[in-house]
Amino acid sequence: MITTLMLHLLSLLSLLSLDVNAFEVPFPSSASEIRSSVVVSSPIADPSGLPLPVTQQLPLGSGTKAEVISCLPPPKPTGGGDDDNLFSALFGSLLATENKKEKSKKYDKPVLAFLHGSFHASWCWSEKYMPYFASLGYPCVALSLQGTGGTPVVEEGAKKVKIASHVADLDAFLRGLSDGDHDDNTLGLELGYDPQIALIGHSFGGLTIMKWLEQYYGEDNNNNNNNNDDTIDRRRNINLAGVALACSVPPSGNGPMTMRFLRRSIRDSWKITAGFVLKRAITDKSNCRDLFFGGTTEDDDNGISDEDVERYQSYFERDTVATIDLGDLAKRLPSAKADVRSGKAPFCDRLPSKSLVIAARGDFVVDEEGSRESAAYLNLESPVFVDSPHDVMLGKKWKNGADAILEWVQSW
Repeated sequence: MITTLMLHLLSLLSLLSLDVNAFEVPFPSSASEIRSSVVVSSPIADPSGLPLPVTQQLPLGSGTKAEVISCLPPPKPTGGGDDDNLFSALFGSLLATENKKEKSKKYDKPVLAFLHGSFHASWCWSEKYMPYFASLGYPCVALSLQGTGGTPVVEEGAKKVKIASHVADLDAFLRGLSDGDHDDNTLGLELGYDPQIALIGHSFGGLTIMKWLEQYYGEDNNNNNNNNDDTIDRRRNINLAGVALACSVPPSGNGPMTMRFLRRSIRDSWKITAGFVLKRAITDKSNCRDLFFGGTTEDDDNGISDEDVERYQSYFERDTVATIDLGDLAKRLPSAKADVRSGKAPFCDRLPSKSLVIAARGDFVVDEEGSRESAAYLNLESPVFVDSPHDVMLGKKWKNGADAILEWVQSW
């Protein structure tokens, strides 16, 4: 027995004495080479040092095959050094319990889960926000809702998607972020077991989040007489740490806001109607700039070139294959369950931390009253105002909204 132990020890020592360079893998020399060699489970960085977003189509537990973009920082070290890592590799089966504990703490910071609005998809977060936050250590993920080019509608040929379908997909997406044992619905993004999630929505994505919160934290789900298996399953594997809404459609929807625009400016109201209803934002550069990017002057394009506009318009066309069913939504607006006097949502006291509502001073689509309504819904005194157009995540002012989110998550 002693001889056997000595042989194992000698074998281990011989492995430790090997040249470490023998295990090195050549690093790609160009961004295109990096993209062509992406391994989803191993986040990498481009030559600028920023992590690269990775796009996949993944099956959600709701039955939707969805486009998901992830941008992950390197996970925190799990060992004390090269010798420890090699020892773990050799005797990993003996350390399974410890490895599982480490997986539960794969990242020290919460996962930022982004949800887009109308005419957009997950791509809108991947150009600026996701690499920025991932470079600061925040794992980032974004979902494309049904009806966009990356996530086709479940009902083939449908041109409208009901809000309930978006809520079901969002719920399945959030539950799939956890690498839980024996969970067929996990997305396999390797974010660890039960990761903390900061949920962030823009425009109509914000209203979708309100409807999801209504389901997840609503009175029905907290009724002791309704604590059935379906309710328990809905609440499993979502470690919600906070909610942020940016330029969100308010709980009362677009109706009251449209009337306010009409009273203020028929011209601006027509631009919004033409841009969204007639889809002029896809073909008219000026309309597209006004609605989303703060317009343009002779000396200032707000960081969005004509080539950028053309590219975004091609995305908008792709991502409006099917749009939200406004007739259905009008019957189920979040404001219907809000307190009549305060506008506060019934679940506010059960939210895990202070929420955030961002209002853009240059927003052409959502007015200040709409943003204040959203803030009241989440029991906030006021939105946080930033210098930005409606698309806070794009253009030269993108960092203003990003810094508001960063300050929010750092305050927990």
